[in-house]
Amino acid sequence: MARSLTRIHFQVLLTLLLCLAAAGYAGYLAVRDLQQSSYQQKAAQTARAASDRVTEVLAQQRQALEKLAHQPGVAGLLSHGTPADRERKTDEFKSILANETAVYLIPRNSDGTLLSTEGLDPACLDFLRRASVAGAPAAPEFHAIGTAAEHYDIAVTVPDENRKPAGYLLASFTRAPLLSGIEKSLPPGGYMELQQPSADDQSQAVIALGQVANAQGASVASALGDSHWTLLYQSGDVPPAIFAGNRIYYVGFILFILLVIVVVLFRLYRQTISAVRHDIRSLIRMFRDLREGSVRVDYPMALREFSEIFDYLRDRGQKLVEEKQKLKDMGLMDHLSQLGNRRHFEERLKELFEASKANGPSSVLMIDMDHFKKVNDVHGHDAGDALIVGFANALRKVVRQNDVLARLGGDEFCIIYTYAPLQTAKNLVERLRRQLPREISLTKGVMHQLRWTGGLSAMHDKDTKPDDVLWRADQALLQAKEAGRNVTKVYDPTAGLPEKKRVIVS
Repeated sequence: MARSLTRIHFQVLLTLLLCLAAAGYAGYLAVRDLQQSSYQQKAAQTARAASDRVTEVLAQQRQALEKLAHQPGVAGLLSHGTPADRERKTDEFKSILANETAVYLIPRNSDGTLLSTEGLDPACLDFLRRASVAGAPAAPEFHAIGTAAEHYDIAVTVPDENRKPAGYLLASFTRAPLLSGIEKSLPPGGYMELQQPSADDQSQAVIALGQVANAQGASVASALGDSHWTLLYQSGDVPPAIFAGNRIYYVGFILFILLVIVVVLFRLYRQTISAVRHDIRSLIRMFRDLREGSVRVDYPMALREFSEIFDYLRDRGQKLVEEKQKLKDMGLMDHLSQLGNRRHFEERLKELFEASKANGPSSVLMIDMDHFKKVNDVHGHDAGDALIVGFANALRKVVRQNDVLARLGGDEFCIIYTYAPLQTAKNLVERLRRQLPREISLTKGVMHQLRWTGGLSAMHDKDTKPDDVLWRADQALLQAKEAGRNVTKVYDPTAGLPEKKRVIVS
C-alpha cells in the first residue's frame, strides 16, 4: 500500500510537537516541585523555630514550679498545714511566677485522693485527677477556651521526705507567654495555629495568628515538647503562576522555537516534494528517450539517494538500446514485432545448448496465435500487424529479462527459458497464461479475443543437436492444435508426449 509523503511529514511534525510539549510540561512540573520543596523546607524551619520557642517557655515554667515545689516546708504544708497557711504560701508563689492567674497547693492521700480542692473549676480538678491516676507529670492543658477566664494549667508533684507525692502544685497561666513565643517566629504572610485535642479526639484551635494562607502554600504540623499540643504553620508563599514574571518571556521563547520548527519542517517538506517531482520527471524523460532509441548521458537529479538507482537504470537502458541497435545492424531483429528473428533465435538456442552441459538445461516454448488468418481476412493486414505488435508487447512484459523471446515468422513465436528445467518452465508457462491480456486492440473500436496454443519441451542429455528440443516442442504444439487449440502440451524428453487429455493450462 502506497504511503503519502505528506502524511509522513505530518506524523513527524506532530510527534515532534508532542514530544516538545511533554518535555516542556515535565520541566514545568520539575521546577514547580523544586519550588514547593523549597517552600516546604522553609515552612518546616519556621514551624521548628516556633515550636522550640513555645517548648522553651513551657520548660521554663515547669522548672520554676518544680523549684518552688521542692522548697523546704512545702510538703509539710500539704500534710499538716491549714488552708490559711497554704493560701499564704501560694500568694508567695504568685509574686515569684509571671503571667499566672492562679496558684494552688493541693494535698493528696496515699491512695491518690485529692484533698482541699476548694476554688478549683471542674476542668482543673479533672486535669489533676487524671495526673494523679497516671502517676506521671501532667502535660500542660488549656481550659475555659474562648472565655475571659481562658488559661492553661501546669501541675508538678510536691514530694515528701520519702520522695512520695504529698500533693500537687498547680499554676494557671495566661496565653501571653505562648503567644509571644509564636509571634516572634511568624513571618509576614504566614498563618500559625496552636491546636489542642478535645474530648472527642478532634483538634481545637486555641491560638491563631496571621491570615489564612492560600491553600497551595506549604503546610507543616509539629508536636510541642511533652505536651499534647500541635503547632500548625501554613506558609503564605505560593508558587507564581506559569505566566507570571519572567515566565511569560520563557513561554514566548518556547512558542517561537516551536514556530521555527514548524516553518523549517514545512520548508523541508516543500523541498522534498519538489525534488521528488523533479527526479520523477527526469525518470520519465529517460524512459521516453529509451523508447525512442536514444539515451542521453546526463539526466539531472535533485536527490542524491536516487542517483545510484537512476544511474543503474540509465546504464541498463543504454545497454538495451545498444543491443537493440546491434541486433538491427546484424539483421537479428524482426522489424515488425521488434523481437529477435529466427536467425537470432537459432544462434541463442545453439549457445544455450552448448552451455547446458555446465549450466543446466533450458526449455523451449513454441507459440501459435489462434485464428490469425481470420483476422487478416476479416479486418485486413493492418489489423493482423497490430495483433502481432500487441502480442509481442504483451509477451515482452511477462517474459523474464534473461529469457529469449523471438518471432519465427507469421503468427509463430518462441520463448527459450534459459537454464530452466521442465518443471520450472511449466510454472512459467502457467504464469504466462494468467498474465497475458484476454483482449488486444487491433484498430479503433475493434478488440480481438487473444487465444494461443503452445508446445513445451526441455533439453536432454541425449540430445545431439539444438534442433532435438525444437522438434519435441513442435510435436507438442501439433498435438495441442489437434486437441482444440488454446492449450499447452508438454513433451517430456524422458516420458514422451502425453495423451491428449493432459493439458497444463486451458
